[in-house]
Amino acid sequence: MNEDKLKSLLQQVKYPGFSKDVVAFGLIQNVNITDDGVELGVKFSSEKEEMRQEILTNIEKVLRNGGFEKVSIEIIQAPAQPAPGTESSTAPPGIPGVKHTIAVASGKGGVGKSTVAANLAAALKKQGHSVGILDLDVFGPSLPITMGIHEVPKVLEGNKLQPIKQYDISLMSLGFLLTDSSPVIWRGAMVTKMVSQFLFDVAWGELDYLILDLPPGTGDVQLTLVQQIALTGAIIVTTPQDLALKDVERGANMFEKVNTPVLGIVENMSYHVCTKCGHVSQIFSTGGGDKESKRLDVPLLAKIPLNEEIMQAGEQGEPLVIHLPESEAAQLFMQIANKVDELVK
Repeated sequence: MNEDKLKSLLQQVKYPGFSKDVVAFGLIQNVNITDDGVELGVKFSSEKEEMRQEILTNIEKVLRNGGFEKVSIEIIQAPAQPAPGTESSTAPPGIPGVKHTIAVASGKGGVGKSTVAANLAAALKKQGHSVGILDLDVFGPSLPITMGIHEVPKVLEGNKLQPIKQYDISLMSLGFLLTDSSPVIWRGAMVTKMVSQFLFDVAWGELDYLILDLPPGTGDVQLTLVQQIALTGAIIVTTPQDLALKDVERGANMFEKVNTPVLGIVENMSYHVCTKCGHVSQIFSTGGGDKESKRLDVPLLAKIPLNEEIMQAGEQGEPLVIHLPESEAAQLFMQIANKVDELVK
C-alpha cells in the first residue's frame, strides 16, 4: 500500500455534517505505513465524544476494507477553537459596519428558507433596525424574486458593489448579476471567491442585521462563510416530517463545529387552515420542529402555516410582513424577529 492509496481511502470518510472529508479538514496526522498496516494520528479539538467515535470507527472500517490488516490510530488533542467574538488573532473577523450576521440555513431544499429570510429581514426592519439580506445560494438565487427587484448593482470607487435597495432593505445576490437564465456551473474555488467578495466587497454601510440566505446543505458556501466571518448565530428552517430531521441535524452539527450558536428552529409549512371551514390539516406530519429544538436545546421560534397568503406575497415580490402585516402568518414572522433580537442581545 502506498500513500496515494491511503489518502484515497481516507477521503471516503466525511466529517459528520459536512460534505468535506477528514483529509480536507486536516484531521489526519503522523502517517506511517508499515508492512502489514498503517499507523496514524487523528487531531481533534472540541468535537463531542460521539462525533469522535463516529469518525474513528469510519476511518478504521474504511482502512481495513481497503486492505490494511493492522490499523493503529492515535488521538491527538488540539487546542479548542475560539468562539466567534472572543479576543483572538486567529478568530475570523466581522463585516465592517455590520453588528449582527444571522445565517438562515436548511438541511435540504424546498423548505421555504428564502421566504423565512426575507420575512425575518422585513420584520426586523419594522422594528426599526437597519437591515440587509445577502443571498448566498449561488446555484439558485431567489432574492430578486422574493423581493421583487431585478436591478444591476452599481460599482463604486474601489471596485465595491453598491447594494440594491428595496423596502429600505439593502440587498445583494448573484441573481442581480446574471443576465439570462443560463445555469451557474462553478467549481469550489469560484464559489469561495464569490462568497468572499459578497461579504467584503459590498458597501454594506452601517447595519444592525445582515441576514444570510444560505443554500441548502453543508457545502462550499457554508464552509467558506464560517471561515471568513464570525457569525452571530444561525436559524435553521425545517418542515415537520421526520424525513427532514437528519438533514437538519447535519446542518446543526456544522454550526456547532465552528462554535456558531443555533438561535432556534423555524418549522415551516407546519399546518394548513382551510379558508372555508377552518379545519387544521397536518399535511406534512407533525412534531419535527419540536423534536429538533429539544435535541439541540434551542427555542422553536415559530410554526409557520402553509397558506396562500405567503405564496402570493412571494410571487408578487413582497414579503408577507410588508404585504399583509396584520395577517396571522406575518405576526409569526414578527414573533421570530422579536425572539432573535432578544437572543442576540
